[in-house]
Amino acid sequence: MWDALVTALKAQLDNQVVAGAVALGLIGVVAASLRSVPAALWSQLQRAFVVTAVIDSRNDLFPAFVAWLNDQRFGQRSRWFTVIQAAPPVADAAEGEDGSPQLAYSPAPGFHLFWHDGRLMWLQREIAMNLQVIETVRIGALFAPRRALEALFETVLQHAGARRANRLALYTVDRWGEQWHLADTKPLRSLDSVVLDPGVARLLHDDIHEFFDRREWYAGLGIPWRRGYLLHGPPGTGKTSVAYALAGELRLKLCALSLTNPKLNDHTLADLLQRTPTRSLILIEDIDAFFSARRTLDQRIEVSFSGLLNALDGVAAQEGRIVVLTTNHREQLDAALIRPGRIDLELRLGNATAAQLRALFLRFHPSAVAQADALAAGYPDGALSPAQIQQALLAADDAGDAVARLTAAAAESSATAA
Repeated sequence: MWDALVTALKAQLDNQVVAGAVALGLIGVVAASLRSVPAALWSQLQRAFVVTAVIDSRNDLFPAFVAWLNDQRFGQRSRWFTVIQAAPPVADAAEGEDGSPQLAYSPAPGFHLFWHDGRLMWLQREIAMNLQVIETVRIGALFAPRRALEALFETVLQHAGARRANRLALYTVDRWGEQWHLADTKPLRSLDSVVLDPGVARLLHDDIHEFFDRREWYAGLGIPWRRGYLLHGPPGTGKTSVAYALAGELRLKLCALSLTNPKLNDHTLADLLQRTPTRSLILIEDIDAFFSARRTLDQRIEVSFSGLLNALDGVAAQEGRIVVLTTNHREQLDAALIRPGRIDLELRLGNATAAQLRALFLRFHPSAVAQADALAAGYPDGALSPAQIQQALLAADDAGDAVARLTAAAAESSATAA
């Protein structure tokens, strides 16, 4: 059979028309192959002599790189530049000392040459618009080792770290519900900055410090190194402020998460909680809203209760993390969610006591001690929330006006409650 096939092929090739067609076909194939050789050769030469790094706006490093560009001499002197209002993630603050917005300048989209550490480099900045706007920057250097660009980005990180040294990094879930992104930075605050009932701040302070100091103890007992807090009470009692202060106390990153986000499902929730940034506090506010949505069969909510429990403390749950749940309605929470092991410390933050009222008043009017004492003496405990007190203090023109406003607000609240 093989001999017959060879004989038939020879017979066809003896035909000049067939042989010519085959020859032309082979020539075309070879020509097409050779046509791509220059491009492939050039590509290989580029990789041999040019080192290139690529970052885009989906990476948290991108705003840090833009901020670094803004502070470099070549970034400030570029005659083809872009202007944005500086945001906290890339600057010490979004506002100047007089409250005016601050502007940031950096090389505009296009090709730019610059010198860095005595070496000529270039960057190509591009913007692509499809389902989302993605900005890409390519940084290149001729006859440079890869280490040169690695050192550049290490400098970018150090620059970003220095600018955020005294700020709290706030992470939220991106618009697709798939990953964390740095949304903002805020001034650090300690637990002492939140006016709480006597002993509550100290209890939280000691508990969270003990948790981080006992990592080896947890490991020795085979207990997951995680900590859960539930803060509950009426609106305006400082639950969110306590979470921010807890994060600031130990310089943790704060990851804010809403379970009613329609982009979340069991898989993405578990993935997010497994991939939180290192040394993070996860804040899930108004957890009761999730249960309300489940009871009303809200079709937009794709996270199941079992999915939430598995994400919080399943086998794959991340170690070394802190979860803080807040709610105005503890009674609406499922007992399985707040059982020991998931919630390690539960605190009720109620309306302000007389001691809290006095402390808040003196923060605004530190010299009006006598007025603060008189105000506290006539104040019925629990009449106002800390938020209501702060609102009255902000609206007051002076200490006397503040006393009048707070006295009237407390009397009105007591009358309404009665």
